[in-house]
Amino acid sequence: MAKTGDKDELEQLRAENEALQTKCQALSKKVSNLQWQLALARSSKKSAAMMTVTGTRHTRARLSSFHRDDGTDTGEGALSPRGDSGGFSRDDLSDIVRLTFDNSTAADVKANVQDNSMKIKFEAQTFLDALDVNMDKGIDESEVEKRQGMYGKNVIPLQEQTSLFELMLEALKDPTLIFLCFAAVVSLIIGVFVEQDPMGWLEGTAILTAVFVVVMVGSVNDYQKESQFRALNAKKDDMQVVVLREGVKKTMSCHDLVVGDIVILSGGDIVSCDGYVVGRNDLALSEKMLTGEPILKKKGEYSFEGDKIVTAPTIFAGTFVQEGEGRMLVMAVGTATYQGTMNRKMDEADAEHSRSVLQVKLDDMTNQITQGGAAFAIFTVVILAIRMAWSFHSGLCCKEVWDHHVHWSELLGFLISGVTIFVVAVPEGLPLAVTIALAFSVKKMLKDQNLVRHLSACETMGGATTICSDKTGTLTTSKMTVVKIFCGKVFDAEGAVLPDKLSEVFIQAAVINTMSKTQLSPPLEGLKEPQYQGNDTECGLLVMANNLGAKGKPVDYKSEDQEYKRIRRQFPEDAEGRKQFTFSSDRKRMSTRIKDGKGYKIFCKGAAEMVVDLCTERYVEDGSVQPFDAKAKQETMDIINRFADEALRTICLAVRSVDTAIDDVKEAEQKLTMIGLVGIEDPVRKEVPEAIKACRRAGIVVRMVTGDNMKTAAAIAKKCGIIEGEAEPGNVWDGKTFRDTVAKTGKLDQAEFDKIWEKLLVMGRSTPLDKHHLVSGLQAANKKQTVAVTGDGTNDAPALKKADVGFAMGIQGTDVAKNASDVIIMDDNFVSIVKAVLWGRCVYDNICRFLQFQLTVNITAIFVACLGSAVLTESPLTAIQMLWVNLIMDSFASLALATEDPNDSLLNRKPYSRERNVLSKTMVKNMLLHAAWQLVVLVTLILFVGDVCQPGQDICDCVRSPLSDVTGYHGTKPFYIPSGRPAGFDLAATADSGACPPLFDEKNTSTWTKVKGVVTPKRAEDYCKHARGGGGDTTQHYTMVFNVFVLMQLFNEINSRKIHNEFNVFNGITKNYLFLIIVIGTLLGQVALIEAPGINTAFGCQGLTLDQWLVCLALGASCIPLNLFFRLIPCSLFPGAD
Repeated sequence: MAKTGDKDELEQLRAENEALQTKCQALSKKVSNLQWQLALARSSKKSAAMMTVTGTRHTRARLSSFHRDDGTDTGEGALSPRGDSGGFSRDDLSDIVRLTFDNSTAADVKANVQDNSMKIKFEAQTFLDALDVNMDKGIDESEVEKRQGMYGKNVIPLQEQTSLFELMLEALKDPTLIFLCFAAVVSLIIGVFVEQDPMGWLEGTAILTAVFVVVMVGSVNDYQKESQFRALNAKKDDMQVVVLREGVKKTMSCHDLVVGDIVILSGGDIVSCDGYVVGRNDLALSEKMLTGEPILKKKGEYSFEGDKIVTAPTIFAGTFVQEGEGRMLVMAVGTATYQGTMNRKMDEADAEHSRSVLQVKLDDMTNQITQGGAAFAIFTVVILAIRMAWSFHSGLCCKEVWDHHVHWSELLGFLISGVTIFVVAVPEGLPLAVTIALAFSVKKMLKDQNLVRHLSACETMGGATTICSDKTGTLTTSKMTVVKIFCGKVFDAEGAVLPDKLSEVFIQAAVINTMSKTQLSPPLEGLKEPQYQGNDTECGLLVMANNLGAKGKPVDYKSEDQEYKRIRRQFPEDAEGRKQFTFSSDRKRMSTRIKDGKGYKIFCKGAAEMVVDLCTERYVEDGSVQPFDAKAKQETMDIINRFADEALRTICLAVRSVDTAIDDVKEAEQKLTMIGLVGIEDPVRKEVPEAIKACRRAGIVVRMVTGDNMKTAAAIAKKCGIIEGEAEPGNVWDGKTFRDTVAKTGKLDQAEFDKIWEKLLVMGRSTPLDKHHLVSGLQAANKKQTVAVTGDGTNDAPALKKADVGFAMGIQGTDVAKNASDVIIMDDNFVSIVKAVLWGRCVYDNICRFLQFQLTVNITAIFVACLGSAVLTESPLTAIQMLWVNLIMDSFASLALATEDPNDSLLNRKPYSRERNVLSKTMVKNMLLHAAWQLVVLVTLILFVGDVCQPGQDICDCVRSPLSDVTGYHGTKPFYIPSGRPAGFDLAATADSGACPPLFDEKNTSTWTKVKGVVTPKRAEDYCKHARGGGGDTTQHYTMVFNVFVLMQLFNEINSRKIHNEFNVFNGITKNYLFLIIVIGTLLGQVALIEAPGINTAFGCQGLTLDQWLVCLALGASCIPLNLFFRLIPCSLFPGAD
């Protein structure tokens, strides 16, 4: 019994031990899992602290800190890519993907990716194990939430759109607007509280209204453009993908993907995350949206052929599956993808847009005007004070003794006059003119395929000295096109007409031996070329087939009767006897067999030098077949070399007729008959060479930056006209040599860059970092450049952000590129960039036109204000009259002068340098001379016109005005008018003869009169107050002064249309209807202000007679003929920029 009890106890102990072991194993696994998560957290924390967006060296350093294959640990928190024993963090996976992207040549991959010192095998199983994924089953649904928590969701969140209110606050930071607000507040305080004038609120309110309009126009425009931009991006967000989970294929939103998912890809898919290709596949992807290059990239574990990468394993978000099917292990989602990383870099970059070149110049000029106006105001106040002191010393009229009721107010008036001069000096219409010019141009530029996202970019483009342009899609069409055909002799493919027999075999070879997925779609609205679907090279062959079949006639790409569709209907894909021998990198060719009557035809196409060696016969230009002897073969090889020199991709088309179906590819591709050679290229856009010539005339250097090899890049540059004649040493650089020369340590060496940049015209095999270095170097060069950059790929974003103006491609551009840009080119055409230059220069000139007009008005107004303050003790122009001149007329003038359309002559001058003063010598000459003439006329009208009358005296008995005495012209109109000047000024000249009533002295009987015992002083108590002015009576005299002042500005507005010393100021005036409407409308408004009852009273005016109007019009129009005389005066006599 004891033995039985012991046995039972032993069994119980064993069961308890097994249960304990199970618990220990579970606990051990839990601890292991927690350790793995802790390691991931440490690594992520370390990654966040150390991570930079670019830099292979840093990525290698991080990767080399993982556990090595031999089990040694190289650092705290190091990770082992083996199942449950470790894994990769989110940042680690992102770094790995970026490492493969940054190393795009075989040498770089071997040195940086497959370097033995890393001890990490870059193969699918490594990452499948590390992420604990079964390639055939995928992940379980239960893991999704956990993986989302560890690696993030597949969403790149958009930054919240800046609100309209925030944009308004940002606009109010403009220095000129800040000063205008200050001036408005001062004007309101003085007008309302100090002078207590019923109309004292007008000037300040008018200035604040102008500020409000400027802020609203600019802010609303920016808000609308940003909304349009977001609307463009909204269309692409959600896509459906096929995923393998729990061994079942599922269709779901791309936003639901997580790291570790197995995505099934096929032709036509857009990849929505970064991943690693797993298993067998025949995927070929277009990475054009990332790199800008149209070459298809085969996917698979790394394989090389010489110095070329044949297949690469990583697949990137945003790329397009052009051919094949396969599976991808998701390694990075959302902001951890390469696209997301570039977005993050853009967000982390300084988001504050620096002020444009012109804005900086205008700010500087505004500060100088402000300082000058302040100095002028202080000088005027000092002169007035000295004059007052001298008047007391001399005992002049109303200055015999100090009167608190009069003279303290007079002193305050001096200060008010100083502030008035200060306010008048401010060019308050300038911000509005700049805003109107930019907003108007932005709307017009959209018609020229330029969507401007940042208003300042519009005028900055006018000063561009360098354009760094992509090749593919910008200078070229981005569509592979057959441009040369050889069949015994060379034909230009466009418009080529071949003999019927030769044409038919060419068409069959081009159409039958292509993939069925390759299609031509109708062209987009406004374009002639069809859209390509599928392989670009094969699409080019289909276009050639259509053109040959059309025999020189236009092709209707909407029709089902296109030649390639006819051939496909004649030889369908599922026809009996048809077989395709797919392309292989070893053979460098593909072939298709079809049944032809009782026999078969085998069509072959591929690399010319490979297919030519398989040919024994050839077609010639008359359609006959001849033996392919040594001479003919040598002639063909010479053509192949010639095409290569022209940067053409040469493909040989061949055919073979056989009696029986041959299934062996090696046997099938023998004893071929060469149909001909076709030279294919991504052709230069027809309009590009002329556009680049226009840039050269305009003093703009176009530099091409491309990923193509040096030979191709140089050849395309010659065709574009970027390189004229033979390339000189230093014209063409490859990216690696450029980096090794100017950025040996990874940081730009400006001294080395300055040695090479002036000759550099083409850069081939370039990387995003090369383009960024190029832009940075040009901006900081010894001769500082204003740089425009084009880009369409995600990798172009840093350079687009860095450039003075970044142009993103609207059709092929990625969202990242568009987000980093200032302008989006809607048609991806370089010519549109040249139009942007044209508009930029037009904006600059329009602002200068208004500036010339505005400053002429201000110079005249300042001197009139000074004359009124220092001499007359009141301004000849009332506050409401100045409101009409300074606000309404300036606002209309900004519309008239800032909305001139561009003309091609703007491209005939060099761009203005960054350091150039915004005021040219011609502008300064026009401003000073016209202001001087206006002052001569106005001073004459103010001081020498108007008869002086005593109170109650009839005008016929008045003392005649000085002008009447000189000319003998008095007693009749237009100058038969009483003086509108203050009585104190007119009577001061006759004070010695008793015209000034004497100061009351009860001891001196000559100072008073006595009637019925009542003593009445000859000088009334308020006489001195009225003698200073402010009587408020309207006069024809001052109405004429106001009218002539406005009319002279109106006619000078016509002169201001020309700022380059042009002879004919009326040239092109009839094309600007807005200008004519505004000038005529302003003139009619001026007539209403003077002649309309009620309105003229409000504006302090009296109606004028016809002869007075004629005199005013003649004086105003005198600005036009005088402008011709001023044109003859040398500009060199005046300050300003050359």
